[in-house]
Amino acid sequence: AIAALEHFGIKQTEWTHGGLRNRFGFEIIKRRQALPERFGEYLGFAYRLRDKAHYGREELSRRDVEKLLSYTRQFVQAIDEVIGK
Repeated sequence: AIAALEHFGIKQTEWTHGGLRNRFGFEIIKRRQALPERFGEYLGFAYRLRDKAHYGREELSRRDVEKLLSYTRQFVQAIDEVIGK
């Protein structure tokens, strides 16, 4: 997400999780329409899973982890295409 934002000239020395998600959604998805909305949903899903893993009492389900891996692969591939690598 940071690589995509920087590609479009949006740089910050430090990001928060929420700030990064919000700025990515606005700049990359809504404003520039460089990626479909589902990639914002993928970031949201990853963030919720991260919170659950760090602060929850139950283990993550295999299904959720496999879903996250699939989303991650798609996300990285899409970002590579956007920034031209």
